[in-house]
Amino acid sequence: MKRFTLIAGAILVSTTCWAHLPEGVVRPAVHFPTGHLPIIDSDLSDWDVITDPYLITHEDLTETVTGLGTQRDAADLALRAYVGWSPETNKVYIMEDRWDDAVWVGDHSWENAKGSGCTGNARDFLEIQIDGDHSGGQFNSWRDESLTQEEKDILHGQQAQGYGLRPNGRYAWHKTYEHALPPFGDAAFTCTNDPGEPGNFYAEYAYTPWNDLRWTDVPNSVQHILTEGEIFGFNFTVLDSDTGGGYDGYWTLSGDTNSCHHADFLSDFYLSPVDPDIDWASQARPGTAVEEKTWGHIKATFAE
Repeated sequence: MKRFTLIAGAILVSTTCWAHLPEGVVRPAVHFPTGHLPIIDSDLSDWDVITDPYLITHEDLTETVTGLGTQRDAADLALRAYVGWSPETNKVYIMEDRWDDAVWVGDHSWENAKGSGCTGNARDFLEIQIDGDHSGGQFNSWRDESLTQEEKDILHGQQAQGYGLRPNGRYAWHKTYEHALPPFGDAAFTCTNDPGEPGNFYAEYAYTPWNDLRWTDVPNSVQHILTEGEIFGFNFTVLDSDTGGGYDGYWTLSGDTNSCHHADFLSDFYLSPVDPDIDWASQARPGTAVEEKTWGHIKATFAE
């Protein structure tokens, strides 16, 4: 497959045509065929077969809070990531392979979490937002005084959802995080360092998109059915803390801080067909060592 950076409007899709950020860019979500789904266990070897057109790195991120903008430094933070999808499970999948000069991510003893090797404050984590039907609109952080608290609770995460990791495990920025847990969602992570030390953070995530998520009745809420050829709204933000308190970088894929609460500011992702250029037959299965291809060994190519 050739480099897959598409011009918005050049794709004919049966979805709401709402322009997202960065303007004019549509990224591909790799299509996982039957029998080749990633297992959410933080063993990133399931993703080794994915080709470069799907690759996202720290060079694609923009810092939007502290003023760094595009002043990226792989010696401080380096990222390798992919976004994928499956019509079989109706889930969006995310892989995060991060090297950080000071990692502060979680604790392997978190209740309702799967992970190992991490201790200390959960400061360096990935924020993820998904708008399955690409309709845009606000889904969090209302200041409208005309809305009652009950109305805000209903709207919070109803048509787009935000996810992450927190000290209580797999997490969602909603009145409930039931939809972030199996069978609707999952996450797993592994660290290689002690708190605040340089190291690698490996994580995998899987989430169901929702058109009408009711926090009081998640099982009977309305899922969005992912369909090949459509575009969905998506963003992730890498929070970077060098001290374990607060953060020193808010690195967004969309390039806009508002993506944390408003789906108009998400990025466009294309639900691609199965890619014939990916050698799925050679896909590593769980239990294969990931250390040989970790970002910690290849990040130096960006730092040079």
